[in-house]
Amino acid sequence: MKALVTGGAGFIGSHLVDELVRKKYNVIVLDNLSTGNIKNLRLVKSKIKFIKCDLSKNKNLSKSLHDVDYVFHLAGLSRVAESIKNPRKYYNANVMGTINILNSVRNLKLKKFIYTASASCYGNSKEIPTSEKAKIQTLSPYALTKWMSE
Repeated sequence: MKALVTGGAGFIGSHLVDELVRKKYNVIVLDNLSTGNIKNLRLVKSKIKFIKCDLSKNKNLSKSLHDVDYVFHLAGLSRVAESIKNPRKYYNANVMGTINILNSVRNLKLKKFIYTASASCYGNSKEIPTSEKAKIQTLSPYALTKWMSE
């Protein structure tokens, strides 16, 4: 099985990559290293294919993703305060990055596309744990871009 992990050099993404490699998946990691670090992949570096790219700028990656079975889309920016200072940067990274990866895998015969969402979409929900049916209350550009990507 072949899996693609966007944001695979990040904290969560690198742990997912480690687990996929442990389970004998053929893994491709896409990351621009803006918040992730290649050192996070040091234990599996020789067992994966790493592609440095910015999903918000790369509109067609389908040639690199031939025969991918699973896509785990974890790439994006996640700091609320920074998103308030620079909402366009967050829109480009989170929304356009998601659109570009979706377009790149559109014609592949994927078994699954898994998107990592954020509870920030629900604002200050009183419901804990928060149900996916809870009212959407995007209180920051970050939350809005994650909801738009959903």
